[in-house]
Amino acid sequence: MTLLGTTLLLIFNSLIMRGKVYVLMLFVVSNVAKSQDNQYSQFFANKIYLNPAFTGTEVCPMVILGFRDQWPGMQGEYVSCTASYDQTINKVGFGVLFNSDDAGRGILKTNNVSLIASPKVRINHEWTASFALEGGIVSKRLDHSILIYPNQLSSTGLNGNPQEITEDKGVLNTDFSVGALFYSSYLYFGYAMHHVMEPNISFADNPDGVLYRRHTGHVGVNVDLPAPPHERRLGKAPRISPQIIFQQQGPARELNLGLYYTKNKFTSGIWYRNEDSVILLLGVQSRKFSFGFSYDITISKLSNNTFGALELSTAYMFNCRSKKPGIPKAECPSF
Repeated sequence: MTLLGTTLLLIFNSLIMRGKVYVLMLFVVSNVAKSQDNQYSQFFANKIYLNPAFTGTEVCPMVILGFRDQWPGMQGEYVSCTASYDQTINKVGFGVLFNSDDAGRGILKTNNVSLIASPKVRINHEWTASFALEGGIVSKRLDHSILIYPNQLSSTGLNGNPQEITEDKGVLNTDFSVGALFYSSYLYFGYAMHHVMEPNISFADNPDGVLYRRHTGHVGVNVDLPAPPHERRLGKAPRISPQIIFQQQGPARELNLGLYYTKNKFTSGIWYRNEDSVILLLGVQSRKFSFGFSYDITISKLSNNTFGALELSTAYMFNCRSKKPGIPKAECPSF
């Protein structure tokens, strides 16, 4: 959904959707304005979505599920879901990623499915490089049945005029992304470019209806805090992890500054998304299972009506046999 589409949808929600009326506006916006990806606040619970080069960096097979409800205070909010599976085989990470975005409670749905291959290279005993190629399909679908058009409205309600569009609209296109990641036990940084070919997902074959390339740059640091010697030997020392993530998609830019604190099985975190929200995060993690909860506190002009955003994630790691010489795990946050 574009920034323009977001603004128009909010205005229309406040004026008309309280009466359960939907209009052609979403259809028009989707054709005249370029699309942008949905976002997640638990960046590292969705790290394959953030950068495909994270594929296989946990080494063992892992399944991750995510859910986000953005602006639940508005009728017709955005609901996003993601699911991924990845693992490393013979120093190559393999993964599959599914992402779904539902705008307007079923009016406009966007789905992405992709496969990822990510070879790993040991640079030295400290550093590992990961590269990724991601390929898949992106689809968008408009449900015409619940739309009501301006010419169908009168001062007394619906006037009986037929819909201007009498069938659902859909579009399907291929999509490719690339990424690179360099990591050690204390520092990791990377870059990803999504939608390299800028696929056209316009319902009307509008040449301007392309999905902008999404550029992502990120860097994170692990800093172990003072702890008793036995905790440090067991890797149980408390840790803070400062983070910086910058993203640009078309004219839209976003800077995210974050900090995680981890002690034993528990993680807490706080993020600042420039001029938009403050994100609070809590997570719990065992050897195989993890669960994360985050809430976006909106600080923009939309704060009075949107009720922020709620996000949940859960992950399960399967057993695997270690192979030597192997690829080390990337020591980054899980949420």
